[in-house]
Amino acid sequence: MEIDLSMNQLHGSIPASLGSLRNLSYLYLFQNKLFGSIPEEIGNLTQMKAIHLSMNQLHGAIPSSFSNLSSLELLSLLQNKLSGPIPQGIGDFMNLTSLELGGNQFTGYLPENICRSGLLQNFSAYNNHFIGRVPQSLKNCTSLVRVHMNGNQFVGDISKDFGVYPNLQFIDLSHNYFHGMISSNWGQCPKLGTLHMSGNNITGGIPLYIGNWTQLHVLDLSLNHILGAIPKELGKLTSLEKLGLNGNQLSSALPPEFESLTNLEFLDMSSNKLTDPIPHILGNLPKLYNLNSLQGSTILPAIHNRWQNTTNRWHISTPAIF
Repeated sequence: MEIDLSMNQLHGSIPASLGSLRNLSYLYLFQNKLFGSIPEEIGNLTQMKAIHLSMNQLHGAIPSSFSNLSSLELLSLLQNKLSGPIPQGIGDFMNLTSLELGGNQFTGYLPENICRSGLLQNFSAYNNHFIGRVPQSLKNCTSLVRVHMNGNQFVGDISKDFGVYPNLQFIDLSHNYFHGMISSNWGQCPKLGTLHMSGNNITGGIPLYIGNWTQLHVLDLSLNHILGAIPKELGKLTSLEKLGLNGNQLSSALPPEFESLTNLEFLDMSSNKLTDPIPHILGNLPKLYNLNSLQGSTILPAIHNRWQNTTNRWHISTPAIF
């Protein structure tokens, strides 16, 4: 049995009487104007496979009775006003493939067994108040495809606390308290298309294996403590559209291999220690329209004069987060 009333203008609270529909397997109420708490009675629906309540105005905690929903494959609670800790029982769902908790006010630690099933593909926890380290089960969750953990208070080593994810396409770890260097484990994510690690405490250099990410479209390592040279291997990322390295301690010029980045649209290298001239090759990149490589660099006057007469093409901006 399925109920789908999503994307309407429904007001009011979710009726507790839904808990009496014992054959209900799919409940879709997302993108309405529902408020109040999630009824405890929903936890009686032990045949439930999908609950999608995102983009409402629900508040309160996730009912502890949700730990009974052992058949759940999808739980989506994005962009509400929910709070409190995540029930530990949610980590025991053996069929869970999508867990979406982002955009709420959840607190505490993630459940230790959050990926016990080994099937979790989509995990979203962005913009909450989560703390602590990444659970071991999530580190070992090789099924992951999309991960949003940005905007929390997670801690730990950016490499030791994460594993090898052969199916990973998107991951956002920005604006947390991760530290350490980017290890070779990250080089074993061949399908990676988007990597956000900005606003952490990452140290060391940009690893040379970065050239292995041939499907990468977005790379944001800004606002960390990364130092050293910009590796020529970045030039192998011919699908790259957005590159953010601003707010680090990089100290070399752009390598000539950047000429291969013909799909690059956005480049921000401001607030580093660049002193060598930016190569003329940037002027040959056909799609580059937003350049912010200049602030905090001694090359500013010369390069600004060069592009002052090409304002129809170039947008030289203040620092931006993408």
